[in-house]
Amino acid sequence: MTKLEEKLTQIMSLVFEIPEDRIKEDSSPDDIENWDSIGAINLITAIEEEFDIEFDDEDLLEMLNFQLIKLKVKEKLNA
Repeated sequence: MTKLEEKLTQIMSLVFEIPEDRIKEDSSPDDIENWDSIGAINLITAIEEEFDIEFDDEDLLEMLNFQLIKLKVKEKLNA
């Protein structure tokens, strides 16, 4: 697991109040109970603060699971 994956896993674990080992590449609102609209806002806010990046509305629509979130964060960090 890369440092980015570790940090995202920690953030998701804290935001959604679940153990880190429950977070997989395909983890999404379908299998994480607290990943509702409020949870999504809290997750995005926590990621933006941690990595000092900002997402636009289009980004948010693409961030449907852990893997897609990771790809979008990498994209923002490399921009």
